[in-house]
Amino acid sequence: MNSFTTPPQFAKVASRILAGSFLFEDLDPALLEQLSESATIKRLVDGDLLFEKGDPADGLYAVEAGKIRISSLSGSGKEIVLNVLAPGAVFGEIALLDSEPRTASARAVGPTRLLYISRDNFFEIFDRETELRRHITALLCRRLRWVSALLEDANFLDLTARLIKRLLWLAERHGGPDPEGIRIALPLSQQELGYMLGVTREAVNKKLRELEKAGLITRRDGRLVIRDKDGLAELLADASKS
Repeated sequence: MNSFTTPPQFAKVASRILAGSFLFEDLDPALLEQLSESATIKRLVDGDLLFEKGDPADGLYAVEAGKIRISSLSGSGKEIVLNVLAPGAVFGEIALLDSEPRTASARAVGPTRLLYISRDNFFEIFDRETELRRHITALLCRRLRWVSALLEDANFLDLTARLIKRLLWLAERHGGPDPEGIRIALPLSQQELGYMLGVTREAVNKKLRELEKAGLITRRDGRLVIRDKDGLAELLADASKS
């Protein structure tokens, strides 16, 4: 893994990535420019560990190319994948803000390029900009709601419903037009989907085949295509009522 100062010509690219992220969307362009100019670039190869759960917080990251797998280990040593982050995703904000150790591990999936803003650089801007502080406070409230929803899903929904909810979320965040419906551009293996849902690849494959047989999805060229979004939503609604 290596890093170097962001070249001036990359500042606009960095600003675009940050602007499209959950963390900095709708942030004032002048503040985005300040953050972008403070960024450096990190490059990782497949399997590189960016940071491990328990590591001290060093800064904030954004995926410019490639993917980052966020995971944690249970007491028995089982890996649970909390998320797989695609280009445009910003992560590491929890440990950045509270100075506590990292709450999960992050590892590269394939060749990956990241934007990195050090903790010192971030707080130099954060401490003097009231608008940025208000923005981050609102973000953390939304993140808490998201975590609460995950806990509810794990306790109240069966695997089929959790899978459908994840597919609909992926379609919303990474979907594009396709002759058969909505194509999920993010390449995700069945193993990665299984990690996200806390189940085996075999369990995910069985449920995907059931949805495919029902005409709700199809799989083509390593990508998932949502053929009937409304049908999936209805199935999810029925499962949520039971």
